Amino acid sequence: MGTKIYTVHTNSWSAALDGEAVFIKEGFCWPAFLFGPIWALWHGMWRTAIVLLLLSAAVSGVALYAGLAEAGDLALSLGLQAAIGLWANDWRRYVLTRRDVLERGAIAARRLRDAERRYLMGAI
Repeated sequence: MGTKIYTVHTNSWSAALDGEAVFIKEGFCWPAFLFGPIWALWHGMWRTAIVLLLLSAAVSGVALYAGLAEAGDLALSLGLQAAIGLWANDWRRYVLTRRDVLERGAIAARRLRDAERRYLMGAI
């Protein structure tokens, strides 16, 4: 596997040495693709979870109203899930920004553990 980019976010008010850092990977988010609303709830993004549930219901409703076959319904649902997977990490960054969590920079590393180590060693 290649190198990944992680953005580092810390609380501006934290007394911890690491600032209670949160690392968010750039790119596609497989857990959000597979488990959309559950992924959002896991990260404390309640409004996002509700919106994802409503979008899922709307897509199913549109497919039912349009009289699409199962293949069409599956295609619409997969399209929605793919969009969720593509934008999930960006939504998470947005929510952190609204919670007064500052983006400190980006770190390139093969794994999350390596990114955390580089951050604690002062790479940013």
